[in-house]
Formats: sequence, C-alpha cells, structure tokens
Amino acid sequence: MSENRTFKVSMSERCFRFKPDALGNHAPPKPGVYEFVTFHPDGKPEVLFVGAATGPQTVQDALAAHLQGQAKPGSTELFAAAKDVYFDYVADADISSIEDLKDIAAALVQKHKPKFNPGGPAFTGRYAAVAVEEVD
Repeated sequence: MSENRTFKVSMSERCFRFKPDALGNHAPPKPGVYEFVTFHPDGKPEVLFVGAATGPQTVQDALAAHLQGQAKPGSTELFAAAKDVYFDYVADADISSIEDLKDIAAALVQKHKPKFNPGGPAFTGRYAAVAVEEVD
C-alpha cells in the first residue's frame, strides 16, 4: 500500500435516460465507471448504483447487462426504485491503469452511498486512501 490518491474525474456532459436506444448512442464503448441516477422533484440527483466495467467489458456492455437483467441491479429493480432512471459515466480521469477504475468506483460509492451498493466500497488496497475530485 502506498500513498493516498485523489483521482480527478470528469463526468459526462449530462445524464442519459436508461433505455435501449440510448446505450449505443451515448454510452462509451470502452471500460469505465458508470452510475444510475434519479432526480427528486426539486432537481436534486440521487445516485442509485455505481458500477465499473474494467475490461474486456465496456460501459455499453455493462449497461446492457443491467437493462437485460443479467447484472444486478437489473432494470426491474431500478425502475421499482425510481420511475425515471438515467445513467452517467466518468468521461475522463487521470488513471494510470485499468485497476484505477475500481478505486474510482469505490470512492464514488463511499461518497454517494447508493442504495444498490449496500456492501460498501471495494477498494483495491493499492493506496492508503482514495478520493475523487470532480472537475469540469
């Protein structure tokens, strides 16, 4: 275990509705970190789940697996929790290896405490502590 690490991450320019035709048009065809999000009537976002596609699976593949019920939480569980579900993803991050995506996902779970990540974060243990800083 080495030093503390703060990853600088940029989220996608906006959230996209979680539906089949949005995946191919908006989800990146590469490994990455993604979130399922809903919005309260006042516009405040609530992160429902944070996941990581660490290769060879892509974010597109992972989202499709959730939509088809092949990954938990499936679309049935997500839409039971919220009428409108959106996905967001880390568009850019200062990572040095694909393993860093797991630490970013764990830090986002720790930050947002999503209802569908009940076990808490699963850090890789490569750093003493991990945090994320969202940048534009």
